[in-house]
Order: sequence, then structure tokens, then C-alpha cells
Amino acid sequence: MEIKNVCVIGAGSMGSGIAQLIAISGYSVNLVDISEEILNAIKDKIEQNLQRYYVAKNKLTEEEASKILSNIHYTLNIEEAVKNVQLVIEAILEDMDLKKKLFNILDSICEKHVILASNTSSLSITDIASKCKHQDRIVGIHFFNPATVMKLIELIRGVKTSDKTLEIVKKFSKGLKKTVVTIKDSPGFVTSRLIYVMCNEAINIKMEGIASTEDIDTACKLAFNFPMGPLELSDLVGLDIYNNIGEYLTSEFGEKYKPSSLLKEMIKNNLLGRKSRKGFYNY
Repeated sequence: MEIKNVCVIGAGSMGSGIAQLIAISGYSVNLVDISEEILNAIKDKIEQNLQRYYVAKNKLTEEEASKILSNIHYTLNIEEAVKNVQLVIEAILEDMDLKKKLFNILDSICEKHVILASNTSSLSITDIASKCKHQDRIVGIHFFNPATVMKLIELIRGVKTSDKTLEIVKKFSKGLKKTVVTIKDSPGFVTSRLIYVMCNEAINIKMEGIASTEDIDTACKLAFNFPMGPLELSDLVGLDIYNNIGEYLTSEFGEKYKPSSLLKEMIKNNLLGRKSRKGFYNY
């Protein structure tokens, strides 16, 4: 099966970035969210991104940018959005119950040949698919933020994901000019499990007063050749997201993954990072 048309559900920073990437690669994309206001704001944001990062830098002509914009269709109606697509990518909140509910709906309304993928950064694909009838077509496709820039895709194989599903999605992912690694389903996969530990420990170091925010980030950037320090990265991803990942990993693997008490205190005070304009840094 050749993928030509894609549906992305969830127009947040990840979902909108994934939709933009797929449109740039020449596919038709239906982008779904629950609010007309959200969709209108994302439409404006994508238009601005194309102008700022592509047209203004002579990576695209105005005509090419217009063609990309015409590839993205915005809708509130999931049933309409999944018609005539070969792949659905879920990019909603990192909540197991919400994802299970959505995949049960998708499993019932999508044609049997349609592949259902989750962009989860940490939750088990096998668990997400557990109540679905056609679990062989469910797979994890973990993009990184920003999806248009980051080169990696983690492809996660659930217990019942078929060879055919994996092969099709791997070919599609490589067609987006990404490097693909295939991961056996396990909470946190490879990247989220590792990066969470580093960022959580950096937050503990900050809490213990061992070094300032800036010095922790500078030390990591220069010592490990990281483009971004762990506290900067935490702000970018969202402190609430890291807390959710930590609680999930703790439930699966034990207390060594317990989120820092400073992380919890910051969330309590709505210091979530870039999304709230204040976290370890001000924005």
C-alpha cells in the first residue's frame, strides 16, 4: 500500500509540526482538532513558519509555499478526516485513557487497511492498542520537536504490530527524509527514557543548589556537545510533560524514575516552561 493521504489528529505544537512536515513532503493532510479557534491559530502559525523559515531564506518560492498550504485541510470532523486516507497519526495529549479511547474510535470508523499510528513519546503502543480489534495495524511513530527540523523518528513496534504495517510506515518515514530507528515496545522507548533521567537529575541538581540554571545548562552543552541544556530542554518540552513521563516510568519501573519534587512544585505554580512563558527561564 502506498501512502498518499494522511490524517493528523491533534493540532498542538507536535501535531501541527507533523502536518506541516508531511505537507512539505508532498502529501495531502487532514489536520483535526476540537476547536475552530485552535485550527485558525495553527493555520496562521504554519503560514508564518513557511514565510519565515523557508520563503525568506530562499528555501521555497511563494508558489511552492502556497502549494504546501493547499495540502493541509483543517477540520473538526474526525469521520470526514479519515476518509480516503491510508495513515492516521494521533498527536493528542500524553494521556493513556484519552489515547485508548481515540484508538478505539479510529479502529471502528477507519477502513481495515488504514494504518493507525501514535506519536506518543513514552506510552506503551501495546497498551494503547489493547482494546482494538485490528491491533496489527497499530504502531508508534515518535517524531521530535520541532518535527520539521529534527532528523530522527522512533518507530515503535507493539506486540501485535504486523511486519507489513512496520514496513509501510518505515518507508513513509524515510520518505520524509528522516533517520528511522525501530524500537521494541517498552515504556519510554529509548530516547524519552534516557532524556527524562538526565533532565530530572538536572532539576534535582538545581533544587540542591549545586549550580545555577545557566551553569547546569552550559556545563552540559560544552561537556557533551549538546545543542541545548537539560533545563532549557525541559522548558521546551514542558515541565508537565516530563512530570507525566516520570510518573508513568515510575509506575512501570520503580522509584528510581520518581519526578523531582522541584518539578512538581513548579507545575503547581504553573511554571511549565515556554508554554506558560516561564519555567527555568523567562520567555
